Amino acid sequence: MNLESHIFEISRLRREADKLPDDNPGALMSKIELLARCLVFIGRLSSHLDGTYKRIYAKRKYEQALAVTRATKDKQAHAEIAVKELREEEAQSYEDMNRWRNAFQSTTEEIHSLKMRMKQDFQIEGANHVSTQRGSQTSA
Repeated sequence: MNLESHIFEISRLRREADKLPDDNPGALMSKIELLARCLVFIGRLSSHLDGTYKRIYAKRKYEQALAVTRATKDKQAHAEIAVKELREEEAQSYEDMNRWRNAFQSTTEEIHSLKMRMKQDFQIEGANHVSTQRGSQTSA
């Protein structure tokens, strides 16, 4: 997976969505569509990073077990020293994984909020349209 291209596409779609106003129904629908497309890329990225984290975790556990079996004394201390770099790599991977999980959840919530706003706007607009029609019917 090309992480850079996914991040570029997420950023591009996000910038495009952020330029659109929230008070125009057509623009709001376009914004929701752009964020939904963004969500596809975020989901792919998040899933990939979840797998990366799990692979690093498995590698660390394996290397730690090997270090324990090789050490003659102070086995746990030697094992911890042996996997120090892998622990740091695992921590960075965990951070990246959670960053994109959070981005997925927050984008989902933002889409939900925009849909609610659109639904509310349509109800208000519909009510204004109905009362305008009634007013013209009663005066005729």
